[in-house]
Amino acid sequence: MTPQPNAMQRNVTRYYLYNFFLNFQLWWPIWIIYLKEERGLSQTQVTLIDVPFWLSIVLLQIPGAALADRWGRRPALIASGCAFALAITLFGLASTFPLLLLSYLVWGVAFSLFNGTESAFIYDTLKGMGREEEYQRIYGRSWALNMVAAVAGTLIGAPLAEVTSLPFPIVLSGAIAGLAALTALTFREPPRGEGPISHLSYPDVLRQSAQIVRRQAPVRYAILFVGVVAVGSIGPIFFFQPFLVEHGVDTGEVGLWQTPMRIAAIFGALAAHRITRDLGERGTFYLMPVVLVSSYLLLALWGSLYAQVAFLSLYFVMVMSQPVITDYVNRRVPSEQRATVVSLTNLVRALVLIPSAPLMGLLADNVSSTAPFWAGAILVAALSLPLLLLWGPLMRRGARAEPALAEAAGVASGD
Repeated sequence: MTPQPNAMQRNVTRYYLYNFFLNFQLWWPIWIIYLKEERGLSQTQVTLIDVPFWLSIVLLQIPGAALADRWGRRPALIASGCAFALAITLFGLASTFPLLLLSYLVWGVAFSLFNGTESAFIYDTLKGMGREEEYQRIYGRSWALNMVAAVAGTLIGAPLAEVTSLPFPIVLSGAIAGLAALTALTFREPPRGEGPISHLSYPDVLRQSAQIVRRQAPVRYAILFVGVVAVGSIGPIFFFQPFLVEHGVDTGEVGLWQTPMRIAAIFGALAAHRITRDLGERGTFYLMPVVLVSSYLLLALWGSLYAQVAFLSLYFVMVMSQPVITDYVNRRVPSEQRATVVSLTNLVRALVLIPSAPLMGLLADNVSSTAPFWAGAILVAALSLPLLLLWGPLMRRGARAEPALAEAAGVASGD
């Protein structure tokens, strides 16, 4: 039985609310400071502790998304919200390194259930209403709302930490994430496919998803491109807070100084579909690494607090890329494998961040504060140039999921 259009429209509204709670997190502006000052970690250790987190995603990302493809998006998003709430609470209460590590591992489970599933959920919801062409705009709007929530959390979290303690805003954020799980309970499972739903077995979901990635070069290159953006994300995620502290910004003010970066991300999310419309997909994908390399070079060459403008452009590209890349992949993948294939973007992100983030942390601790920015520029250029040379000729705006559906059918029948 197909859900009513009104139920699907309510999915869209509640999807916005679900993501708002996951991003209205009071730890955003102080988590690096918390790890260094409250838990005694160095910058290298802050980046290294992310390695088990990303390794858990490498191990769990594809199984987690395949479970969503097999048994439904709604149960996976409920479980993800619960895992986020538990992970954040543990993170704030972790008085020992094993507890801190456990919180990161639970966080990995949460992300494995979330990534791929949430974009597939909203794409299938829109497709059930005949509005899948609006995906990039709706998904971009969701990311903009995420950044509004992050701005609010950033502005509130740092002053709250100053008047209470560094752990308090983090534990409170765990309760806020729990509201996302409650919101997911109200979701309606969107329809998948245009005919009767064929419930593929779990092994078939994995097998056919692998065949799609292997046979469709544009999908494969789009997934690999996430690795380029991942290197660009290291700067604002791991080095903006230490950059502010190094330039004399007090803990209570770091949230205020990070707000322009969040606002830039809001514009990136809202402008994604317009940029793609005006430049085309090919122009948009070529522009992103140029901005990332230029931003890292600015940070490496300009030793001023005002060089923070480069963090704005890095974050702009990171957020703008989300609707652009997932739209590109979603349109080329059938519903039965959509969450699994899209989740490969997070797998690639993890595989890139596992070596590159600790490397840049080591450079910051042992060479200079600008060395990681030089490394970031080199890594983005080295990853993007050969990829775009291979991918550029294959980019076409008008592709849809029908070829992937036919191909998947051929795989299933053994043709």
